[in-house]
Amino acid sequence: MPFKRDPLAAILDRAYANYTSLFKPLDKTPRHNLLRVFASADAGMYHQLLGDLDFLADQIFPDTATGEYLRQHWSDRVPPLYATSATGTIVITGAPNAAVPAGLVFSSAAGQRYFTESAYRIGAEGSVSVIVKAEASGAETNLGPDQPLTLISSIPVGIDSAASTSGGGISGGADGETDEAYLARVLQALRNSTRYGKPGDFAAWAMDASPEVSKAWEFKNFGVFGALLIQCIHGNQFDGVAPVGSLSLVTNYISAVAPPVLFTVRTPEIVSIDPEIALLPGEDTLQNRDTAAARLKTYLQATAAPGGGYTAGNLRDAIIDGVTITAAAVKIDGSAGGRVETTILQYPVVGDITWE
Repeated sequence: MPFKRDPLAAILDRAYANYTSLFKPLDKTPRHNLLRVFASADAGMYHQLLGDLDFLADQIFPDTATGEYLRQHWSDRVPPLYATSATGTIVITGAPNAAVPAGLVFSSAAGQRYFTESAYRIGAEGSVSVIVKAEASGAETNLGPDQPLTLISSIPVGIDSAASTSGGGISGGADGETDEAYLARVLQALRNSTRYGKPGDFAAWAMDASPEVSKAWEFKNFGVFGALLIQCIHGNQFDGVAPVGSLSLVTNYISAVAPPVLFTVRTPEIVSIDPEIALLPGEDTLQNRDTAAARLKTYLQATAAPGGGYTAGNLRDAIIDGVTITAAAVKIDGSAGGRVETTILQYPVVGDITWE
């Protein structure tokens, strides 16, 4: 835990308590030894002191620093990414022309709260789309489309208490980056200390823009005008991959730091690879199935990118290690020669595995 210097009076009280807890001359069968009492109490204090010094020694160096100490070392060069709140559009129904004031609070089925920041008015058709923002921060504030919401603040006249998300739902919420993720960005910045728009710089800027961006790629000559395409995803193959909702935030950040280059920021369509796998009868155990699935995810986590392709043979080679899994038959779309191709607008993930 972090170093803390207690007041002298507190240290005196603690030292006195340590000695008195060990020195018990009134016991019926006293086993105390004054030298051992002194040694035990002093050793406890020195042990705590050395533990504090050991912690502080790690915080001196950026590679071993943790938490806010790590960020204090590098925040002037690599701004930390903290948790963000989700925003999105919901549909409110009610009487035509009824006023929808700012500050209305809605709750999701999971108990997350969302509020309106602007005033609206219900249209002649009896509904209006309004923008709401999550009260809390983090990925758990995201909601998909057509999710129910309930008005929990005072209900204005002419407004229904039930609402629902619309369009792409409520997105953009992300957890703050971990110490490991921040250190990875720091090391990347050290290796690439000068950014002026060379290959890889725009992808690095995208990852610096929002904690929602876990990976980013660059593609030249996209669209009619030959813009630079920057594709961003959130998550990973193990915990799940999702589209990035805060594209405008990423775009604005890159525009502020990058040279005047024509670019566009997108998030790819998620394409699922659903292989059929058959292990040898003697090796077809639940543990080996879990191992094979984990190896597929590890393989795609390291190699997957928009505009790539995978064959059934690629997946088979990723599974077999020659020891625990010596052979396997893998099919894609029912064929051992099956292949999944993705465009630069798509990103592959491991989907449902069928075991044969």
